Amino acid sequence: MAQGDLNVANQSGAAFRSDLNNQLLALGTLMSGAAEPSTTYAYMRWVDTTNNIIKGRNAANNGWIPLRRTDGTLISTSLELLDSDGSNYVGFQAPATASGNVKWTLPSGDGSSSQSLVTNGSAILSWESRSRIVSSAVKITTSGTSVDFTDIPSWAKRITLNMSSVSTNGTSLPVIRLGDSGGYETSGYTGATSYSLGTDPGPGSTNTVTHSTGVNLLGIVNSVDSVNIIGSLIFTILDPSVNLWAYSGVLARTDGPITMQVAGVKLLSATLDRLQITTVGGTDTFDLGKASIVYEG
Repeated sequence: MAQGDLNVANQSGAAFRSDLNNQLLALGTLMSGAAEPSTTYAYMRWVDTTNNIIKGRNAANNGWIPLRRTDGTLISTSLELLDSDGSNYVGFQAPATASGNVKWTLPSGDGSSSQSLVTNGSAILSWESRSRIVSSAVKITTSGTSVDFTDIPSWAKRITLNMSSVSTNGTSLPVIRLGDSGGYETSGYTGATSYSLGTDPGPGSTNTVTHSTGVNLLGIVNSVDSVNIIGSLIFTILDPSVNLWAYSGVLARTDGPITMQVAGVKLLSATLDRLQITTVGGTDTFDLGKASIVYEG
């Protein structure tokens, strides 16, 4: 270990040789020492033997930047990887406070599509197929002629639509429509909704309507103003190879002991990425309630 000012003074004979050797030794040992060198230069390296850290002098020559521990391990709080032209980078940032030392071991190769990187609890990472549950933001259904849930991810295998007192200001029948990159589809819904009135419905108190242009929510052909819908519908992928979805659920109205049982299937032209609450006419305005979706995969 040695330090020096990296300046060989004018002197004679053995003194010159001794000074030169000392400056070379200082360079060779990266100015190693318990305290920083008394003379510093921009971009100088110094091995801080008190803390066992290799440090670099900054460009302004007014401070030290920790670079690496003397055992070779990194000391930076972030890892930044430059792109090919060095104009931008991606990276990882350590937390402000770590509970202890940890070093993760990455898997030896890439995983399959939609797999996640998980730990075994001992810092060994691997690719696994895991279920994900994501809740959307709640949408207030008090304006507009439709309530749209877009950007549903391609990995979603089940979507639950939740509604609370959803209503419109007109009599056009409320429906649910599914869609993909080509837009919402208005045909090809195969199923039915049964309408039941009362706790023990008898003759004349039930009705069933088949689906066509969307998922009928009421089990009747024409709606009435201020019908408030509550409940949930579940849409599940039945055959991913052809984008076939099945749906079912039980809904209710808040204007009496009325329930609606819904079931059916829908074949989409591409991967589902959106869901819409609207009306058959598409002109009535929502005036009450809220809705949200939960998607799983």
